Amino acid sequence: MNGDGTGYTRTWQAAPAEPIGERQPAEGEMHVWRASLDLPRDRVGELERFLAADELERAKRFLVRSARDRYTVARAVLRNLLSRYVSAAPADLRFHYTEYGKPELAHPATSIRFNVSHSHGLAVYAVTAGVPVGIDVEYLHRRATMDRLKIAHRVFSDREYNELASMPRYRRDEAFLACWTRKEAFVKAIGQGLSCPLDQFDVSVDPNDPPELRATQWDPLETDRWSMASVDPGPDYIGALAVPARNLKITRWQWNHDQIEGN
Repeated sequence: MNGDGTGYTRTWQAAPAEPIGERQPAEGEMHVWRASLDLPRDRVGELERFLAADELERAKRFLVRSARDRYTVARAVLRNLLSRYVSAAPADLRFHYTEYGKPELAHPATSIRFNVSHSHGLAVYAVTAGVPVGIDVEYLHRRATMDRLKIAHRVFSDREYNELASMPRYRRDEAFLACWTRKEAFVKAIGQGLSCPLDQFDVSVDPNDPPELRATQWDPLETDRWSMASVDPGPDYIGALAVPARNLKITRWQWNHDQIEGN
């Protein structure tokens, strides 16, 4: 059990082979999935059959082929993954988007809640039964286009910025991404995304510290309602999740592309 109120397995288990609809998260349980988005071009083409018209149209707008392919794989995996929980074929799932752009299942009717993040060829998916969730992952070696300390000064809280600025320069990039993924996971969980000012709440900054919501400017009791945890997506990535629940059991699954419907 983590100090933040979550218990989870650190290893990524092989995906369960149960038939569709037989393995929903129990109350107090979350499933986190990891999937590679880099597949041979012919495999990517086969996955397009799962996507809805709006998803195919969005895929066409990516100018870079690798980004287009990764988006296609990410959506196909999401549909196949969710179909395991809701007893519906992947292509039959329908999504709607909140005013802040967060996707939710519109059909079939279900208590399943989910969130998705992907970076540099890797995707992570969080699935719960009835509990909002946010998840974020970042590639550690992505080249920064701006000085990250300047970004932190503009968007992080004063407490977070000061902690980051006090660190040796060689530690700042990873600490920045640790803070960023924790904040991003939280605002995705509350359903507001980046429309929520990131300087209005504090999270832990040091990647060696457990992810934690430390304070919010709107409610001093908010921190008691939330849990955060590391995603541990792989050696070149950093990730975090956030959920408004305590004592949550987290199980991590490795997605197997061979389990896609029709293979």
